[in-house]
Amino acid sequence: MALFDTDVVIVGAGPTGLLLAGDLAARGVACMLVEREFRGSKLSRAFVVHARTLEQLDARGVADELIETGAIFGTMSLFGNLELDMSRLRSRFPFLLCTPQYNTEHVLESRASRLGVEVMRGAEVVGLRQDADGVDVSMRIDGTIHTRRAKFAVGADGVRSVVRDALGVPFLGRSAVESVMLADVRLSRPPAQELALNTGAEGFCFIAPFGDGRYRIIAWDRRRQLPSSAPVTLQEVSDITGRIMGGDLGLHDVHWLTRFHSDERQVPATAWAGCSWRATPRTCIPPRAGRA
Repeated sequence: MALFDTDVVIVGAGPTGLLLAGDLAARGVACMLVEREFRGSKLSRAFVVHARTLEQLDARGVADELIETGAIFGTMSLFGNLELDMSRLRSRFPFLLCTPQYNTEHVLESRASRLGVEVMRGAEVVGLRQDADGVDVSMRIDGTIHTRRAKFAVGADGVRSVVRDALGVPFLGRSAVESVMLADVRLSRPPAQELALNTGAEGFCFIAPFGDGRYRIIAWDRRRQLPSSAPVTLQEVSDITGRIMGGDLGLHDVHWLTRFHSDERQVPATAWAGCSWRATPRTCIPPRAGRA
């Protein structure tokens, strides 16, 4: 009889992996969560939590804990002359919650740990190997390769997924918008509506407060399309923000500046052709790869 270190190894300690780990542990499934980063990042691209997400977190008993970390907005200004009123949502959470993703991850990791999930940080998964009974997950820890055996492995490791690569599954799509700038700053002259989106012929800009005096700005300048690796200056963000929002907002005290591209990608259904499906849990096992 095969010996297992755990029932499920989950690769990736982002919101998806953390939520799944907690859900499995709550149902008595032994889980190991593996993450290559030693600690969660204090930089975050994601920062808005919607009503339906809060409803899902509420079902798990952690919505109120997350709400305490951020700022609540019942309305949002759109395109300068429209207002989105979220108070009409038929939900206990008729608003948008602005909070950095690292707060969401902290709440979900605390829940997973309370439920008995083993969280291994600083462990980089480098390979998977399947046999008839389970899967061996190889990981590099402090320069040494270690192996953990489980009944199943789950890939929640993002766009450069080691698990997806091991499965040989393509991730087709394209970059929908390139050279988007992101800035976490303070503003000397905040807009009248703190949560605001505006567009124009020259680009777009979205502004949201974190609730601690800092603002997240996401901006795109149609006239200045640079590679994602190109550095971003405060003046560059300030210039397009002022043009789109109708005036200088006095950006200062920079916490983070970066440039990124927004992708539209999905694993095609045809990638699973020839897989054998098992009922509980439903798992696709391609002939040459580990379980996922």
